[in-house]
Amino acid sequence: MAESTQEFPRARPQVWSVIIGMSIFHIACFGALYTGVSAAAAWVAFGLYVVKGVGVTAGFHRLLAHRSYKANRVVQFVLGLAGSLAVQGGPLWWVAHHRHHHAATETEEDIHSPVTHGMWKSHIGWMGTDAAFNEKATNARDLHKFPEIKMLQRYYAWLILAQPVLLYLLGEALGPAYSTSGLQMVVWGFFISTVVTWHVTFMVNSVCHRWGSRPYDAGDASTNNMLIGILAFGEGWHNNHHKYPNSARHGLLWWQFDFTWALLRSMQALGLVSDLKLPKEFRKDEARPVS
Repeated sequence: MAESTQEFPRARPQVWSVIIGMSIFHIACFGALYTGVSAAAAWVAFGLYVVKGVGVTAGFHRLLAHRSYKANRVVQFVLGLAGSLAVQGGPLWWVAHHRHHHAATETEEDIHSPVTHGMWKSHIGWMGTDAAFNEKATNARDLHKFPEIKMLQRYYAWLILAQPVLLYLLGEALGPAYSTSGLQMVVWGFFISTVVTWHVTFMVNSVCHRWGSRPYDAGDASTNNMLIGILAFGEGWHNNHHKYPNSARHGLLWWQFDFTWALLRSMQALGLVSDLKLPKEFRKDEARPVS
């Protein structure tokens, strides 16, 4: 970034579109008071929370941003698509921002840092600032060789708009048999699922740089937080991650539950991914320090 993000200067039009859009998502969650909930809607919401979450953790983060394992282009596209459904920005934008976070951790240019910008801005406030649009995806230039990833970025807005339409049609189709409706599916499967995924992801930026343990000196305030580790499918072992950013496994000890790592190991067994990276200090079979 050429300019400091400390003062968060002028607001561009897209900043207001993000502020308004995210506000609408949060307000729409209260639609559940009108639609109620059904088992079908709750399961769809949970299922999409998992799909979106894994898309962000295994796709956007560990694969695209850090290249911590290898996947063929079909698997890479599917994971990138799942991450794009989380409404957290397209893959090129997301990866560029995350790489910048690692390059400028805890400095004034790190717009996710609660140390330099406070909890609110590090958690969600940065999304409604001009600083969120300063990154021109130069940090993700290596991904431009994949036209399918560029396509996900280009048509990212259409992926957002398609979700409530498809969920409405699903709800109407399932309605009588499963005591649900199109509107209920949209509220739970789109708005609530997305907002919950947002805040769990954002807590990795905010909470995991404030509260938790620091077994490693990573040169920053990153922490390991068990609760976020569970909710964010392993991303809450954030101090581990900042110490070993290219590791495909974040929960390095046996008791540090890392759902994304378990998923990647399963995918490796099926031949879908390969070359899962681990720190040299850890045995690949037991993931514990070598004595």
